Amino acid sequence: MRNIWLMMALICAWVAGPGAYGQERLSLEEATKLALKRSENVQQAAIEVQRAQAQIKEAWASVLPQISANFQSIRHTKSPVIQIGDTSARIKEDWEMLSSLQLNQVIYSFGRVSHALDLAKISQDARQSAKEAVEREIRFAVEVAYFNALSAQEVLQIAKDSHGNAKKNLEALQKRFQGGRVPRFDNIRMAADIASRAPIVSDAQKNLRLAFLQLNLLTEMPIESQPRLTTSMSTLFPVLDKSKLLDEAYENPSLKSIELAAQIAQKQTMLAKAEHYPTISAFGQLNHGGTGDTFQPEDERMFTSSAIGLSLNIPIFEGGAVKARHQQAALDAVKAKIELKKQKEILEVELASAIEEYKANIQKFAAAKKAVGLAKRGYELTRTRFETGGATRNDLNTAESSLTNARIQQQTALFQIYQNRASIKRFTKGVVAK
Repeated sequence: MRNIWLMMALICAWVAGPGAYGQERLSLEEATKLALKRSENVQQAAIEVQRAQAQIKEAWASVLPQISANFQSIRHTKSPVIQIGDTSARIKEDWEMLSSLQLNQVIYSFGRVSHALDLAKISQDARQSAKEAVEREIRFAVEVAYFNALSAQEVLQIAKDSHGNAKKNLEALQKRFQGGRVPRFDNIRMAADIASRAPIVSDAQKNLRLAFLQLNLLTEMPIESQPRLTTSMSTLFPVLDKSKLLDEAYENPSLKSIELAAQIAQKQTMLAKAEHYPTISAFGQLNHGGTGDTFQPEDERMFTSSAIGLSLNIPIFEGGAVKARHQQAALDAVKAKIELKKQKEILEVELASAIEEYKANIQKFAAAKKAVGLAKRGYELTRTRFETGGATRNDLNTAESSLTNARIQQQTALFQIYQNRASIKRFTKGVVAK
């Protein structure tokens, strides 16, 4: 029975795969979700969005009636008097109690309230766009780090294969002279070739650890972890539609934030201009109070009064402060429009550069792939000829080096393609094919 349970456990472990032994699986989508969930920048951007929502509520508050209440209990240590000729009389007793209820409602302010409300709404949109821009930057960083780790794994395997080929070269040398003594010089050089490849393997291992370190920092996974990356790097590359990509790039959140900043500057200009004009408000007031010898004054000494009316507040002269604020806001609006134009031009150039690099790297990858096939056949043929004396040790070493370099160039071109795709998605959210 014990053996049966052991076999079942082994079968379950085999079916579950490497994850059963503690190596966590991680897809690109999962890595992106982890980074977005744990990023402090995204959390800060979300707080800014909530802050913008509170600003909208604050702006709406200026549209609604403003109600305030006031209550005072006063002890007159020396009562004020009214004097007529030589006769004076107190107008207040020892104690006084006052209470009031006031209501103010803005009727017309020449755009002050409406511009403030529009400004708050645009600010909310701007902060939402900023949050989306942060999320897109994180997706870009995670995607590059993810494929860099995948590429580092492949380069490590290439380095190990090169080290193994050097050992096979030594075996070919020994096979070539299996009927006699191996030349000492050739034996030493072959051993040196094997030893020279060990540091290359060590460097590749170091680069792999650094690649995973960067990925782990973005996803906040344990620093030393090396999860199994399940998203592969396909060698099928779509042809891009440049015009559609450019149209999408104009809608990217980074550019949208700059555009909204220009709108905010324009609204601030209009808001500053509105300060030149009067404000019309309606008000209502209800007062209840009285004075007496004791606290609380007697009811017959308490009186109620009420009033309603219109208020016209006209700014006449403030020393030029309003005009100066208006000029500053107007200059900020012009500056924001210039910045928007500048960023659009930069975006067009960067996107066009990424697309051209993408096309060039596809051609480089195709050439490198062909070179790998030829180098592999050349190395196998050279090793066969070396075993029979038809090629020298230098020929064999050169053929193996050509194969290794071609494989590294192919892998580098593949990573650069995915890096270009990540850059394009950073601008456009997706890669649009024709």
